Amino acid sequence: MESHAAAAVGRRSAILGGREKGARAGSLRVGGPAGAGAKAMAMRTRGTKPVAPLWCVNSADESMHSSPDEALLLKRKSEEVLFHLNGQCIYLVGMMGSGKSTVGKILAEVLGYSFFDSDKLVEQAVDMPSVAQIFKEHSEAFFRVNESCVLRDLSSMRRLVVATGGGAVIRPINWNYMKKGLSVWLDVPLDALAKRIAQVGIASRPLLDQPCDDPYTAAFSKLSMLAEQRGDAYANADTRVSLEEIAAKQGHGDVSMLTPTNIAIEALLKIGSFVTEDPTSNDHAGNLQADSQSRSIKAL
Repeated sequence: MESHAAAAVGRRSAILGGREKGARAGSLRVGGPAGAGAKAMAMRTRGTKPVAPLWCVNSADESMHSSPDEALLLKRKSEEVLFHLNGQCIYLVGMMGSGKSTVGKILAEVLGYSFFDSDKLVEQAVDMPSVAQIFKEHSEAFFRVNESCVLRDLSSMRRLVVATGGGAVIRPINWNYMKKGLSVWLDVPLDALAKRIAQVGIASRPLLDQPCDDPYTAAFSKLSMLAEQRGDAYANADTRVSLEEIAAKQGHGDVSMLTPTNIAIEALLKIGSFVTEDPTSNDHAGNLQADSQSRSIKAL
């Protein structure tokens, strides 16, 4: 165990070797999509855009596309929020499958931040291909220790958007690190989460990967248990983005109709309200988002 820990420390140092320590930052490398092999994506830490394309966004997927109105609103809100953020890191928390990586990449791009997925960094640090494999060959406890080390290292940096693992909230030490920045809870209904996970498969979800005839029922049951265990922990976040509330604003109540851009806009609204301590700004801009969505639907 000690040799594994020492090796992980060395790899974390190499991966985050360019982190900012009050001096000029270097280049960081983060893992590509699951199953993409050893190819990594270079990111810079000084608030520039990613060097490589955002691999989580599939240009062939129409659900990822935003309307011109949404894109304009996203840009405008990011410009308003950026000044007040003053370089603070943003940590996205939430259940597995809640869209933290997808939304995180959008936020990083519009804010000029760099993006990191803490699960990917743990995989690289321990030199294993997936979180599921880490759980299988080591243990969840081993993963959690390395997860905390990754968050500790990231917390010493600035201008990052970090997608955390679903269970990162259960360790109090992780909150110590995340409170150095701003934390955002992506709150997705369990039914929607279970449907998403059942559609893509549960093999990559070590806490759900159990033999079953009905993936949806199995996922919903396990997610319900995890939500009960972690609900109070997620509520420690500085602000909450409720997909049910976004859908209600847009008048359809179906969270599956929301695009990642819709969610990113709402996240910026909530972040803006938090950093400026002006809750009325969220209602006004939220109505603008709803109007934008209505115009987009009418145009179809």
